[in-house]
Amino acid sequence: MKQNLTLILMNEAVREGWREWMEKVRKVLPQTDAERPVTWIAAERLAQENGRMVRLVELLREHRPVLSYRVKEEAGLLILVAYHRHGSSSDFLLETAEAYFRERDCGGFLFLCRMQASINAYDEYPHLNVLCNRLEGLLFRFRRERASEYRKGIPPMFSGADLQEVEKYLPHLRGCSFREEIALALPKVKNVEELARECAMSVNTLGRRFKEELNTTPHRWLTEQRKAHVTSLLADTDMPLQEIADVCGFATPSYLWDFCKKHLKATPAEIREIARCARTV
Repeated sequence: MKQNLTLILMNEAVREGWREWMEKVRKVLPQTDAERPVTWIAAERLAQENGRMVRLVELLREHRPVLSYRVKEEAGLLILVAYHRHGSSSDFLLETAEAYFRERDCGGFLFLCRMQASINAYDEYPHLNVLCNRLEGLLFRFRRERASEYRKGIPPMFSGADLQEVEKYLPHLRGCSFREEIALALPKVKNVEELARECAMSVNTLGRRFKEELNTTPHRWLTEQRKAHVTSLLADTDMPLQEIADVCGFATPSYLWDFCKKHLKATPAEIREIARCARTV
């Protein structure tokens, strides 16, 4: 059973002669609500004691190198450390982020995202930009590795709803991130259901994201992407129709022919002829 961390820190403070400051910390931690930044003001003030904070972080590394956001006092200590403008505290937070990601602790990762965004909302704590960058880097790693994990049957660390929440707190992931995500998924999918799985979200969530960010539906978007791909291969290459059908996800050339007639208003041969004539003009 883990020894009480606050008691360990208090004993060290008594032994080393900084009991008064640690007593204030001990009283503040239970009042620091991780969900209510308005309760963090006392922690912000205590974090200004640089010498005490440096020693506190050293003790945390020794006794509890990865704090749990689920334990109220430990979440409070993470908030206290985040307010401390010092390299040792920044490093501790970076290591915490890496540990949460390695352990697939989605809740802990989301807590760090919310915490740094709340504290540094007005760029008063620029040292937290390093944490923000690390969190963004880990999210990009998740996106790169997600397809291979899915093929291995490993459930994703983040759901579609989780990723939406993360984007609120990591500004560089906003805007283009959803477009990048679906563009990366496009070569691997043939329908809306596969696109939703590749993006680790439900079909309903995927539809909502398309409506909010692209003002279209997943089905229309996939159709437009396929139209562009088919047209490019027919117009710009001599690839056989069977090969184009395979590359574009059609079971047979006849399905490709039907698609072209319905959506491009011409047969594959006609599209090629139109492109050839355009090049000779």
